[in-house]
Amino acid sequence: MRLLRNPVAQFVGVGLLTIVAVLLLTSRLAASAAEEEALAEAQRLNAVLARSVAGPGVGRGLVDGDAGAIDRFDRRIKARLLVGDVDRVTIWDADGRILYSNAFRLIGVRFPLDDGHQRVLAEGGTGHQLSDPDAPENRAARAATETGEPVQQVRIFTRITADTDGERLLFEGYYTFSDIETRREHIYQSFRWITVGGPLLLLLLVTPMLWGLTRRLTVSAHERARLLRSALDASDAERRRIARDLHDGVVQDLAGTAYSVSALARESQLTHRQRSRLTSVAGALRASLTSLRSLQAEIHPPDLNVSGLPAALEDLIAPAESAGVQASVSVVGVDEASDARVALVWRVAQEAVRNALRHAQASTLAVTVRGDGRRLRLEVVDDGVGFDPTAPRDSESFGLRGLESLVKDSGGTLAVRSAEGDGTTVRMEVSVT
Repeated sequence: MRLLRNPVAQFVGVGLLTIVAVLLLTSRLAASAAEEEALAEAQRLNAVLARSVAGPGVGRGLVDGDAGAIDRFDRRIKARLLVGDVDRVTIWDADGRILYSNAFRLIGVRFPLDDGHQRVLAEGGTGHQLSDPDAPENRAARAATETGEPVQQVRIFTRITADTDGERLLFEGYYTFSDIETRREHIYQSFRWITVGGPLLLLLLVTPMLWGLTRRLTVSAHERARLLRSALDASDAERRRIARDLHDGVVQDLAGTAYSVSALARESQLTHRQRSRLTSVAGALRASLTSLRSLQAEIHPPDLNVSGLPAALEDLIAPAESAGVQASVSVVGVDEASDARVALVWRVAQEAVRNALRHAQASTLAVTVRGDGRRLRLEVVDDGVGFDPTAPRDSESFGLRGLESLVKDSGGTLAVRSAEGDGTTVRMEVSVT
């Protein structure tokens, strides 16, 4: 199995990326929360000024534009309204007429109310919006207060009612945007320890757990790879033993028996019937001997290495002729391949050829091995009936499923492409060593 060459480095890298991501996310969330809280504080202040200070002082005279009532309101209440971050105050009626402003020249002037103001007038509560420095009322206010450069402000407006007849009015405070930003920064400072300390604390708590899991995963992967190699080595050893026993035992005995029967069939004193029967027995023995030698080569070729790979693949496709399948083998550029990779190529080719001869009903079968000094590519292609790769696999396809894992653990890829009526292609690619 391919393992991380440096799991510690990857663990540290992932941890650092996680810290950076969490810091960025928490910083953004904290900044957004601080901005909302600063604006909420200004809205709460505006609501208190509107309902507790301005509202009780608004009488009929102020609504009717009486100069004396306006002067009394200005002397008694203005100082209590211009507190904190409040830069300017305005009281509007529902028609957009300014009933009072600390910029006196605006009193009595009419300006259109936008949708936000109209909504608060109708539904109550408090609203806010960024003030447009070029809006008519703001230009008039600068002229009235003889201030030059426009200053970005936040308009916060609250519905109040006249103390006499309950007429709906708007109390609006203008708050300098820079003051709200300063307050936002102060609030954000209180979140900063959470923004920085929280992710670090979380990482300190989680790191030992992740480190332990990483170590266990690495050890398990090494153990799995060791067991897999041991299983393959044991399988190869058993294959070699069975092939050697066949060659030294049954194959040699059959070869000797077939030779003896053939020699006996040539004895002159035998009748024609006896000679014919002995010749038939000798032919059956030679056919069995050929089958056993093919089985021996299939179990484990005697010379499974770079130079012996073409011959081993030729032995694999030998049964194709008796099945009426035209088969061919082509091996090019495999000189750099290790014996382990040659064995893997042979195993995959063995399973693919076996499936093709058993199930494909093909007329042609081609086994091709190509190497470029770095990679080995195997293709086994037949023109048989094919199958649906998405359909559930039966137990007979277990060999290819096992090979998929084997090839993957060797750092390669194995793909099977097929379609009903369109043949099958088994393609494997793996490094030469």
